[in-house]
Amino acid sequence: MAKSVPDRFPSNEDSIGIELVGAALPRGNSIPEDKKVYETVTAQQNDSLKWLISELTITLKVPMTEIFRHPQASWKNPTEASTAKW
Repeated sequence: MAKSVPDRFPSNEDSIGIELVGAALPRGNSIPEDKKVYETVTAQQNDSLKWLISELTITLKVPMTEIFRHPQASWKNPTEASTAKW
């Protein structure tokens, strides 16, 4: 915690996570997670995300430089939220 982002990753104790629900395809446990591709974020999800990010930046004064996609903060799958727009 002595370092600022991006020299450290945000942690659960100083961040807010926003989940966009979508499937990683193809489905099935026999396929490694890093070989799957997440579904495209829907227009409705992007509209809701834009609204929420706007509210967080205004109400909590969160600067846009402190908003990250999941793969930037904690590696999971490079396609996760890749089509999210805010």
